[in-house]
Amino acid sequence: MSTRRGWELVAITAAMAMGTLGGSVAAASAVPSAGIHNISHVVVIMQENRSFDHYFGTYPGANGIPGGVCVPDPLHGGCVAPFHDANDLNYGGPHGAPNSAADINGGRMDGFVAQAESGSKCSGTSPGCSPCTGQSSGPCVDAMGYHDAREIPNYWNYAQNFVLQDNMYEPNASWSWPEHLYQLSGWSASCTDYTAASTCSSNVNGPPPPSAQNPTPQTLPWTDITYLLDHAKPAVSWGYYVFKGTEPDCASDSSMACAPVAQGPTTPGIWNPLPLMADVAQDHQGAKVQSLTNFYQAVHQPSSCALPSVSWIDPNGRVSEHPTALVSNGQAYTTTLINSIMGSPCWKSTAIFLSWDDWGGFYDHVAPTVVDGEGYGMRVPGMVISPYAKAGVVDHQQLSHDAYLKFIEDDFLSGQRLDPSTDGRPDPRPNVRESYPGLGNLLSDFDFNQSPRPPLLLAPHPAPGPASDPPGYVPPSPPSSPPPPPPGPQAPAPSPGIPQGQPPPAQFALVASAFRRESLRHYRNRVEIVLGCSEACSLFVHGHLSLTRHHHHLRLRSQRLDLTAHHSVGIFLSFTRANLRRLRQALRRHRRVTVSIAVQATPSATGGVAPATVRTYTTRIVLRR
Repeated sequence: MSTRRGWELVAITAAMAMGTLGGSVAAASAVPSAGIHNISHVVVIMQENRSFDHYFGTYPGANGIPGGVCVPDPLHGGCVAPFHDANDLNYGGPHGAPNSAADINGGRMDGFVAQAESGSKCSGTSPGCSPCTGQSSGPCVDAMGYHDAREIPNYWNYAQNFVLQDNMYEPNASWSWPEHLYQLSGWSASCTDYTAASTCSSNVNGPPPPSAQNPTPQTLPWTDITYLLDHAKPAVSWGYYVFKGTEPDCASDSSMACAPVAQGPTTPGIWNPLPLMADVAQDHQGAKVQSLTNFYQAVHQPSSCALPSVSWIDPNGRVSEHPTALVSNGQAYTTTLINSIMGSPCWKSTAIFLSWDDWGGFYDHVAPTVVDGEGYGMRVPGMVISPYAKAGVVDHQQLSHDAYLKFIEDDFLSGQRLDPSTDGRPDPRPNVRESYPGLGNLLSDFDFNQSPRPPLLLAPHPAPGPASDPPGYVPPSPPSSPPPPPPGPQAPAPSPGIPQGQPPPAQFALVASAFRRESLRHYRNRVEIVLGCSEACSLFVHGHLSLTRHHHHLRLRSQRLDLTAHHSVGIFLSFTRANLRRLRQALRRHRRVTVSIAVQATPSATGGVAPATVRTYTTRIVLRR
């Protein structure tokens, strides 16, 4: 079985458990007075190397790319403006500590193109060294490119339905290795004696990383969060899940691309530092760093959630989104992880924190806050996905990945911090990052008084979403007073009920997501599409098969329904008995059968009489027996 097919089958299994979205999974119910303790399972999904503006710079309501931005291009002269990048494969730029400082450039945020060109060792005007444009194909300097729902519809769908954080920062102003140290221990350091924490001091680049050039890296003696979890009374369960495969072998923190090196649960790596932590070895907890297969087994327990209280998930290179890994592969992998949780008993008590470990050299317009000598680093996307997450909210409070440690400590450890003065393992870290006064609180992204949110199962390989407005877009306003009528016959009077002199309404958008392949047995002889609207809407959904009878396509039963704004729902279309019989006959004969689904969406505010805002979405799905 291929990896991609495995993703599809996991997602199908999750949807089957649901029947329909919000179906057979046990309903959650919060105890408002319990607050944060309604969350019994925290899952941190950390992807790789994308800035906030690169993924959400044109997301409505977020602090995205401002109009008029143009970053200097020292190699070719002039400047490069942000552009929509439809390419699935990206390159970004170098992203070590010197590159971070150069990109930020004293708060001017204008070094990205120069750093990408220097990282590519550009010296001429070859296509690989020229700035990309929206029409470019092949290698080019793409640090100023951005994606939207056309390339990452599922990520935008999660943002529309849960919480998007537009002020989330990498904890360190450099690359992946020290970020993962911060993610687990709240510190990145190097030591003169790696058996004694007292000899360690802050290092924004981290200690010498595991690599082919450093196959026996040093043990790391300072304290990480697993020590607090293991020594709590009672102990708090945890797991660090590693997707076996490869990770980039970056001996240099300024590398744009690195040769792959094997990755597994017992292999220390830049994304898997726990096998090197002295406290993990001393507590004999190394087995908790384990295969991702164990994660799927835990969430698929039929009667109860078998996940530990705290889980971290480490991707492999193919699905990490680390350039040059494909964006689509990363989105499919992340969607499958989230689907597996949503389709299980774990969903009712879980908070999923999804983020990206560093900016990868891609443009972002917000200068990071200076906390200490190591951070903060660049802004990265962050999301909270949970039955108790607020709906469709953009969180503007200042956050970093330190906030994940703070939430875990507040939920499971009564607020105990990685504080060397109180945690029983002294080390000379200069501060307690979780206690920094400017750090926001993830608890603000939850509402334990609301009705629990139903699962939102999405196709791992969705159809493209709608285009976003470009950076700095402002809807045109009509003139303050109408121009005088032209000579000759008078123009017809305006339609009644439409206010004159008002700015046009915001663009109406339909979001649709469907599996590329459907199994009739798993879906009880139906096909599914997940739909959502940017505002309250009325939907008419109908479809037909590629099979014909008497020169007419065999049709599916249609559906009409109403949706509230930014709420997605899975819709199943069924067959008549006669058409189902003909479909089964065709599949037994190994005929290729597809289904086309058309969706007409009309904003409810118009009373259903707005033909100019009707959208039609069509997808083709290959059916299987």
